[in-house]
Amino acid sequence: MMKRYLPLENYISHDKMKSKIPVKEIMGTEIPLMEPFESVEDAAAAMVEYGTGCVVITEEGHPIGIATERDIVRKVVSARKNPARVQLRDIMSSPLVWVPRNTDILDAAKQMARLQLRKLVVMHDGRLVGVVSAQDILQIAPHFIEVTRELANISVDADDILTSSIEQASGYCESCKAYSDMLEYHDGELICPDCKERLE
Repeated sequence: MMKRYLPLENYISHDKMKSKIPVKEIMGTEIPLMEPFESVEDAAAAMVEYGTGCVVITEEGHPIGIATERDIVRKVVSARKNPARVQLRDIMSSPLVWVPRNTDILDAAKQMARLQLRKLVVMHDGRLVGVVSAQDILQIAPHFIEVTRELANISVDADDILTSSIEQASGYCESCKAYSDMLEYHDGELICPDCKERLE
């Protein structure tokens, strides 16, 4: 199994508990990175080994999708498919929705609720630096009523990302097929800024 791992740098600044908290202070940074052709079985093993609830899928060094424990349960196990024969490309959520590392946890919670997501990838300067989950936010800020209210809106049965509401995503432009970490929704397609400028 081809695996790469982000260095472990989890930390939290307790003196900022009463002020705004950026996601970089609570995000997980030890995230298994895998290729689209790798199996769900190998992904599950990586999640268990590193104590994470997801793997990020990369292609040619670019993050293009995410697969979670819930994806495995709902799309593989409950469908009675063989996890050794199902590739990550078949179950991953793509394009990859992300937030900058200085995003306030309340803003991250609002985006999770709006897009019906439990995890958000965190990026900085076009580089994947971590993943923040709803559980991460609730553990550090259970007393923040706004945060709890936003995360309570995440539906257990939500299936799809609301593509038209995506603010920032990484993946391949549906027009020119080039990779971009700034995909934008335009006329029913996710396209890179260059193609959007050309089409407007």
